[in-house]
Amino acid sequence: MKSVKLALIGCGKAANRHLHIFKELPEAEIVAVADSYPERAQVFAEEMGADWYADWRKMLAEHPEIEVVDIAIPTGLHSQVALPVMEGFRKHILIEKPITLRIEEAWEMVKTAEELGLKLVTVFQNRFNLPVKKVKEILDKNLLGKIVLASARFYWCRRQDYYDSAAWRGTWALDGGALAQQGCHHVDMLRWLMGEVESVFAKKDTRLVKIEAEDILVGVIRFKNGALGTIEATTCARPKDLGAELVILGEKGSIKLGGFAMNELSYLALKDYDLNEEELEAYRRNPPDPAGFAHREYLRAAVHYFAGEPPDPRLCIGKDGIPSIELIQAFYESAESGTEVKFPFTPQKSRLGKTED
Repeated sequence: MKSVKLALIGCGKAANRHLHIFKELPEAEIVAVADSYPERAQVFAEEMGADWYADWRKMLAEHPEIEVVDIAIPTGLHSQVALPVMEGFRKHILIEKPITLRIEEAWEMVKTAEELGLKLVTVFQNRFNLPVKKVKEILDKNLLGKIVLASARFYWCRRQDYYDSAAWRGTWALDGGALAQQGCHHVDMLRWLMGEVESVFAKKDTRLVKIEAEDILVGVIRFKNGALGTIEATTCARPKDLGAELVILGEKGSIKLGGFAMNELSYLALKDYDLNEEELEAYRRNPPDPAGFAHREYLRAAVHYFAGEPPDPRLCIGKDGIPSIELIQAFYESAESGTEVKFPFTPQKSRLGKTED
């Protein structure tokens, strides 16, 4: 396949991982990078042998050969950049999770891409974890039978210095708290594996850091398939990360995904089904990779999709990025209103993605 010409907008932490992965993918060619802090853009550009800009509009105007724009900026700014990139420059979009913070903005991005015939991919790399691949296969074959419970929880550590490292971290307008940022992968996984949601109820608080948003949220879900779900999202673990897991219980078996990022198959038992232990061993955990196995495979698959190949079904394409932000917004709406939120709904009390009046 031909190499795909990309540009980076945003040269922070998320973009740094993309940078190192793209350097090792012959299918990807970074043409130029842009950041409002020119010194950061220059560092990235020198490492890639690319051009650098402080103004992304100028970058795109001077490089019409760019095919895909990789957007890695604060989530609350996603639509403000993605929409003019699509409307004004007709470029495909690769965007860090979540797609944006407000549901209406997400739909506007999706509809714009569809109307202009552009591809829009949100990065949810945990879908490419080998253990997740096996779990998805088991669920698609209905080997668990009736699902009873799906429970996601993570106990991570984010101290004040993390939030102080950038003014936008922990703000409602640009970031959100433990659920919206650290927890969005778990929310996406619950929604992707379990299907549509009927209602949610949640409580949240800010206990150990000084930020606008929460550092702990606990929520309950009723899925349309009848199963219940829970999520415990917190960055209050001290003095370091404690762990994370996702458990699914069904009438015919049980599954537990562990590891820091749902990258280990900690437990699997199925009734009346003989598991091939040798084959199963290949899905126990991701192989070691300094840049992250799933992240590398996700970006590789995205590049192949941008190049015109059929999409890997695990990619989060277009409107597939909306259910996770809907569920996040529902949790916040419930926590702010103190009531159960039934789908469909329109956020009223949730502050996520909103600036203060």
